Amino acid sequence: MSKRKFIFLSILKTWRISTLVSCVFLFLFLNVTRVVRDSPRNCDMGGLDYVFAIFWIVFLSILSLSSFFSLVKLFQGKIKTALCWFLLPVTVSIYSFFLITDGKLSGEETIVFLIMNLPWMALWIFYYYRFNIRFTITNH
Repeated sequence: MSKRKFIFLSILKTWRISTLVSCVFLFLFLNVTRVVRDSPRNCDMGGLDYVFAIFWIVFLSILSLSSFFSLVKLFQGKIKTALCWFLLPVTVSIYSFFLITDGKLSGEETIVFLIMNLPWMALWIFYYYRFNIRFTITNH
């Protein structure tokens, strides 16, 4: 399998699995912390969290396209490859966290942020590790 195909399949697998895992964890978290209110049925915005989580993971996956830079000769090397794979997604994740929370840490917001980011980031680290194992062994 070529490097280009491996990276593309890694992006797709990471997106698909992390979307499923994040939605399951978000569903469990929202059911555990559900507050019973008397609100009209037409004002139910319960699906908004799921839509935001799905679009956020799609956004992270689009940002992970920067990993294709690691195929260019100029960006090869351990540190440069790591920067290609992680610089944009991690920077945007951290920036968005502080943007959403206005610099104030709240327990519930932090948990939702972790639910949306940790599955994606864990899978992406796994595929980065496999990328390094698979293609550095064959190059040396």
